Amino acid sequence: MNSEGTVAGAQEYWRRYYAEQFRFGLGTEDILAALMRIPPVTTWADLGCGSESMLWATALRAQRLVAVDIDTQRLEILRQFVTTAQPRGIHVTALELCGRTDPDAFEARCRSLTALIQADCLSSQPPTDPRLIEQSFNLVTQFGLLGLCRDANHFTTSFAHIHRLQAPGGWVGGANWVARHAPSRVELTRQLYTTAATRAGVHLLLLKRIPSPDPDFTAVWIYIGRKTPCPRSAPLTSRHPTN
Repeated sequence: MNSEGTVAGAQEYWRRYYAEQFRFGLGTEDILAALMRIPPVTTWADLGCGSESMLWATALRAQRLVAVDIDTQRLEILRQFVTTAQPRGIHVTALELCGRTDPDAFEARCRSLTALIQADCLSSQPPTDPRLIEQSFNLVTQFGLLGLCRDANHFTTSFAHIHRLQAPGGWVGGANWVARHAPSRVELTRQLYTTAATRAGVHLLLLKRIPSPDPDFTAVWIYIGRKTPCPRSAPLTSRHPTN
């Protein structure tokens, strides 16, 4: 996640939402359930990752993860956490919700992280780091990143930029929170998502808004899709209980 415009600094945000016990009812369980529908992939890029990639990794099955964020402090939190490979309370609950019963499940996900890249994923130009542009990713995600966009044009442009990294037929997924007090942020709507996806060549398979009682966020938008062209006979998969 880009640090500009977030409701708290890196350490505070990590402790508040992602370091302790799972907080039900804020949409996190809905995001995990949506991500569970994505089949196993070889390469995954998590853009604007913040410190939270390992939470979403509990629902996904990716061999190699590249995590990207402009905030070096958030990247360092993620690096240290992956190094210890010790799940916190929120991760333990997430693993249970996703049916990941293998004792090695969390450590395996930590081992999948192959690169931490500092880059601004909301700039006017697409990312240029060779570790990103010299390969095509089977899965591209963002959680909270696009919700920081200034306006509709910034949103659609950034949506297109980040999905240029994706292989044809690859999967996309993400979530963006609606801030209660952030007039400088874009207004997230169904039409905005569908317009941005169409321009980026992404076919949305799931798009829904989940209300939230969080004092800082009124709702979260969740989406899953595929980069066109993709097989017409490849709808969302059912939940996969295997590790």
